[in-house]
Amino acid sequence: MFEKTLIPVAYGERPDELKKIGKILRSLGSESICLFHVSDSDSFFGGSDLSWLMLLKESLEEIGLSVEIRTGSDHIASSIAEAALLEGADEIYLKAKRRWQLRSILLGSVSRDLLRLADTPVFVHKIRPVLPGEGDGTITREDLIILYATEFDEASNRPLPYVMQFQGAWCHILHVRGRRADPRSEERKSSNIKEKLSTLEEELRPYYGRVTSEERIGNAANEVLFVSDQIQADVIILGRSRPAFLSSPMGDTAERIVSGSKASIFLVP
Repeated sequence: MFEKTLIPVAYGERPDELKKIGKILRSLGSESICLFHVSDSDSFFGGSDLSWLMLLKESLEEIGLSVEIRTGSDHIASSIAEAALLEGADEIYLKAKRRWQLRSILLGSVSRDLLRLADTPVFVHKIRPVLPGEGDGTITREDLIILYATEFDEASNRPLPYVMQFQGAWCHILHVRGRRADPRSEERKSSNIKEKLSTLEEELRPYYGRVTSEERIGNAANEVLFVSDQIQADVIILGRSRPAFLSSPMGDTAERIVSGSKASIFLVP
């Protein structure tokens, strides 16, 4: 499922750090990488000399990945989203913290626009899983802890095939809702949710060493972030709610989770 990954890059990207990223992507199933650079005509580095891209390509090829280079222009987020479709990428990879001069751009309007516009799943790499250091082992699927947040609606159901194919050591399913005013109604609702969670556990059990679930009452973003830290999740899998885009770039809840999470985010459009 994650055989081909598109990685947006800009001048200043470090080959050694990109190699670490490549190791994690390879351990998760990526075999092919598309390095995509959007030229900025106003930038000092917007010229035709793209030799630095070849250094990035070679760093990934050293660890056994097939790499191709593509370039685009104009609106950055739109160009990335379009390239992912044209190149047949299974996911777009964004690193939340980068040590180069465009860091503020990728953490700001471009990343938010991309999460809003992309018709391809976006993997936002946060603090977890940790990039391997020199001589360190790389996290594998057998180590992964996945948090799957679901509302049992269409947007939450779209990521289910990806949850299955991520696989890993542990998948924790979380449903957050408000409390019903009437005690009997609350009891019926809770019973219904527990049945749905139990069914979902059975669906996911063949793909994980351990599958658990829980229902929590409260603010969705707060509870997702709390549980993620509690279980030390590596990846939070979310579905993007399309109607929310009328009021917020990616929905208030999703945006708070993406901004506040230490775990990586896999957002499915």
